[in-house]
Amino acid sequence: MSSLDANCILRWLLDDIPEQTEIVTVLFNSKENFTIADAALIEIIFMLEKIKKVNRESIEKAIMTVIEKENFLLNKELFIEILPIYVNHPKLSFVDCYLEVLAKKTNALPLLTFDQKLANQLKGSKLLS
Repeated sequence: MSSLDANCILRWLLDDIPEQTEIVTVLFNSKENFTIADAALIEIIFMLEKIKKVNRESIEKAIMTVIEKENFLLNKELFIEILPIYVNHPKLSFVDCYLEVLAKKTNALPLLTFDQKLANQLKGSKLLS
């Protein structure tokens, strides 16, 4: 089993460097399992949104493609729960949504914050004042 960084997955999703896309496609279609850290998926989402200017609905579809790949081992349930929140709250970053869901799943609510947008939009967050 190997781990994947964000660049490998981005090449596969974007097909923007054909030689690299071909390499990872062959690798991903093998019988090998690959782990993907939360940080790698978060980096992918950041790159798609901020650098490539991909809309949130398309990002959700791209990440679901990663989640649905059977030989990719990652926090599938966590990201499946986060993605709709991210799509439905365009003023919040993916990291904000991630932190809220993670706090909920680990029984660590409320998520304390100075971010008024976050506290106003997600019920598990509490504004510090």
